[in-house]
Amino acid sequence: MKKVLLVVLLLSAITSFSQKKTNGKIYIEHPALEIAKQFDDAFVKGDLETIKSLVADDFAWRNPSMRGVNGTLEQLLNRADYLSKNIIDFEIKHRGTAYPDVFEYKGDKSVDVKTYTWLTGYDKNTGVELNMPRNTNFRMTEDGKKIAWIFIMDDQLLWNKAYDAYETKRNGIIYKDHPYISKVRLLVQAYQAMDFEKAKSMYSESAQFYDVMNTGIDEFKTLDEEFAGIEDYMKTYEILDIRESGYPDVLDYEGNGAVVISWWVFTFKNKESGNSARIMQHIQHSFNENGDIIREDYYFNPAALPKSN
Repeated sequence: MKKVLLVVLLLSAITSFSQKKTNGKIYIEHPALEIAKQFDDAFVKGDLETIKSLVADDFAWRNPSMRGVNGTLEQLLNRADYLSKNIIDFEIKHRGTAYPDVFEYKGDKSVDVKTYTWLTGYDKNTGVELNMPRNTNFRMTEDGKKIAWIFIMDDQLLWNKAYDAYETKRNGIIYKDHPYISKVRLLVQAYQAMDFEKAKSMYSESAQFYDVMNTGIDEFKTLDEEFAGIEDYMKTYEILDIRESGYPDVLDYEGNGAVVISWWVFTFKNKESGNSARIMQHIQHSFNENGDIIREDYYFNPAALPKSN
């Protein structure tokens, strides 16, 4: 039985190894690497003549957003010319410890250079920052002297954002009177009355709270955590008055709910000393499509609270 098992294991191992088949070689040093580097350098500099000297007569390029259509050399030259003249601190450089590889395929005798880079810079006209990974596949001609085509994989959403920045687009409507504003005002009235149970009931149970000045980026409090903090403050302070400063606005975004932005003057009293202080506060309340408050962002400076004697 042991002999049979051993034979089975040996046959399995032989079968596993026999399933491996090479299809070429990978190089860390290769003449094609220099051609790819020259192309990226020329693209950043807007050196159109060098780009034209590096590519084949029937050169084409593509990115993931292009379905069944290749870009032309003229389009690529126009892009290189524009970016070199309008992107400040424009760079394409190796990403971290990554380095390019050359794949020499045996089956179709083709050579590809695969680079793993990072593209950076910002548009001097719009201020949009370009900061994205950029993986590029350079397919060389059969003689290996020129680039036949390029496939570029980078952040198409960010490119679209950069292009859209040149346009004037509406993304919703601003209201100075709205049911959401009424809800925020009623919420503030509950705070002024120090009826915190009522105030708490006016939020969605899954609401998130962000204290801009006192918490880390994207560190949110839950509904219970926020009101536990308020309860702790109220052991020392009392809210004497809340006044509206200016008037709230509703930013009703297209397809993404709405935000009420408002400005208030809070008057707090220190229960121990009797000292009072007025504090300006800016608050943003985010509403979902059902009209529920799902997030609150506020700017609060505890150093401005009235001091004890």
